[in-house]
Amino acid sequence: MNTLELEAYKAELAREVLSIDNKEVLDDIKEIILKGTGHHAPCRMNFSEVKQHLQASEKRFDAGEYISEEQMEELFNSLR
Repeated sequence: MNTLELEAYKAELAREVLSIDNKEVLDDIKEIILKGTGHHAPCRMNFSEVKQHLQASEKRFDAGEYISEEQMEELFNSLR
């Protein structure tokens, strides 16, 4: 895609976004754009999502799916 085609595509996309009257849809679009550019908040979860992640983490821990402090230190040192 050349520069002219890219600019036309961006203008078309902007027109489509400007025609949206639903804030939730616009929020979703904004989140997708920020994720694509790397400028998003590091973590955006509601309480139930946090609870689900915590429960899953506890299950993994109970199943022995973790690394020890020594293993993490070795990994960290190997990356230097």
